[in-house]
Amino acid sequence: MNQDNSKTTAASVTETPLLREFPPLLGNRNFVLLWGAYAVSSLGDRIHFLVMLQLLCMIILKMNHLGSQQSAQLNLAMFIPMLLLSPIGGLLSDRMPRRAIMVACDLVRVALVIVARTVLLHDSKNGLYSTETMLVLLFGSEVALAFFAEIFLPARAALLPTLVHPNQLLQANSFVNGTGTIVSVLGFLVGGFLISHGLLVAMYADAGTYLASATFLLLMPLKGRDRVKASGGSSTLKQDARLGLGYLRRHIRSVQIILLEMLFYAMGSVILNSLPSIITEQFRKPSQWYSYFMGFSGLGMVLGALAVSRAKRGIPKEMGIAWATVLIGAGLLVAALAGSWQMLLAGLLVASFSGAVMLISVDTLLQRIVPDFVRGRVMGIRDLACNIGLIGLCIPFAMGTSSPVFAHRLIMGAAVTTGVVGLFLVVLYYRVQPLPLPAAIARRICEIYITFWHRWRRVGACRIPGSGPVIVAGNHTSGLDPLAMGVSSPHRLIQFLMAREYYDLPVLKLLFRNLGCVPVDRSGADAGAVRASLRILKDGGVLGIFPEGAISPDGTLQAGKPGVGAMALMTGATVVPVYIRGTHRHVNVGRDFLRRARLEIHYGTPISFTANREESRDKTRQQQATDQIMAAIAAIRDRVENAQVSTA
Repeated sequence: MNQDNSKTTAASVTETPLLREFPPLLGNRNFVLLWGAYAVSSLGDRIHFLVMLQLLCMIILKMNHLGSQQSAQLNLAMFIPMLLLSPIGGLLSDRMPRRAIMVACDLVRVALVIVARTVLLHDSKNGLYSTETMLVLLFGSEVALAFFAEIFLPARAALLPTLVHPNQLLQANSFVNGTGTIVSVLGFLVGGFLISHGLLVAMYADAGTYLASATFLLLMPLKGRDRVKASGGSSTLKQDARLGLGYLRRHIRSVQIILLEMLFYAMGSVILNSLPSIITEQFRKPSQWYSYFMGFSGLGMVLGALAVSRAKRGIPKEMGIAWATVLIGAGLLVAALAGSWQMLLAGLLVASFSGAVMLISVDTLLQRIVPDFVRGRVMGIRDLACNIGLIGLCIPFAMGTSSPVFAHRLIMGAAVTTGVVGLFLVVLYYRVQPLPLPAAIARRICEIYITFWHRWRRVGACRIPGSGPVIVAGNHTSGLDPLAMGVSSPHRLIQFLMAREYYDLPVLKLLFRNLGCVPVDRSGADAGAVRASLRILKDGGVLGIFPEGAISPDGTLQAGKPGVGAMALMTGATVVPVYIRGTHRHVNVGRDFLRRARLEIHYGTPISFTANREESRDKTRQQQATDQIMAAIAAIRDRVENAQVSTA
């Protein structure tokens, strides 16, 4: 995986005229209709799956409960055609209008569901065919449906990035994936309700969802956006296939993303096929509990998608991909060691939440980096890899290896594999970081908290020089100020003086130490802290200072203490002024951290000082340097506040 630390969305893309072509997501008719088509087709898929299980287990096999073997056999029937046909679907979506492909597949599936399922239901009730013949008919119809589903999927995946701006792609994927999961969970309930009123009713409802999907697609005012602009339409399928494979050979990053998606679906297959045996044989629960567990797993994925949708400025890749993969492994480990169904459920919730974050992140990244003319083929190969992951782990269950002991071992193997891959990605991402690994992780934890809870953002560029001693000096109105300043520097660690009583807090001491904080005695007589601060600067580090010396009692900028000027003169450090706004009136540090705010940090022009030992001892010169720094902070304040007034 590429080791840059960019976001998984195009959040850093400069605003261009292109952005004005795309309205907000919920006002984008094309996106909303594609979103609706995906939602109703996901509902149909769930109803369809339950109808198939009912036909397979209750009517044809005369069984009273669902086991892992029957579930795995059905999954194989669904996914083997996808394994064989996904590259073809990708090729077609790069040669033909993508909406036309999707509408045609929906309409064919409507006809197949109505005809094939009606015949199966009629014959199963009247006993015209043997059980073996009925199985052939059932699985044959499933293969035919899967054929058109696999033609449909690459076209949908390739069409979405053409309907929204790159800045909106992560949010669009979180909406689509979250809604699909919600509808899938509801599909279990709706499907069970429909089946209770008769299989024929459920079958026609299933067909209706595909018809509704086709209707939504036909209402989209695409204006040619579903046509590939550089498809090379005169080439043959063989030439197009070679072009797609050649693209992946030259772009290893896309291959790495596809392998991660393959891992995700393999882990999903483990859960999907292991749960029936664990639930019914180990915990002695009725088979209906399988639906409940799948529903709670779906809830975890919905919460994960919701969390991603809130990240409008993007998710750092090491969080959305690497750490999410680690958490998937942790959740699976809890599930593998579960001694009760409650513990199993907790592990599944962690794994599904993290899985949604990881899947949306890698999907968005792949859609962003693959150009439109080859996107369908790449998505087809992605589907091929994902189906290999799904099918490979279905085979042992389909062959009858479905004991709870085997299921637990498989989940344990999945947990270890996923955890190791996740930790490898963490190391890979942080290896090229300019910060030490503990400091980089601690800084990221702080950034997640302050961004999510206090809606922090940096306005403008970070003005800290890339090398040399630097003092970052800012106003001080809240206990949040060190966090706001510290996370604003992406490439250099800002170290702070900190009151010893806060530094020594048992829970946070390790975090503060990794962030390079320097404990200070509030009496001001701690010469060791002063020496440590000077050592940071003389070693070429970055020191964060609040020249006012304490939190402002009324939020206004106070006079600066001469210490910051003395340090600048003594070390020749560059001083970078910053202004922090958006905090609440300070009452106590605990309230600062708990009460939500809307923080901003603004950087000013760096100020250069020449090291001069004599001047650094001159009280008047110290105060002059400090006053110069405070005037720079005040200038930023005036510029920002005046701009706010003008905007209002």
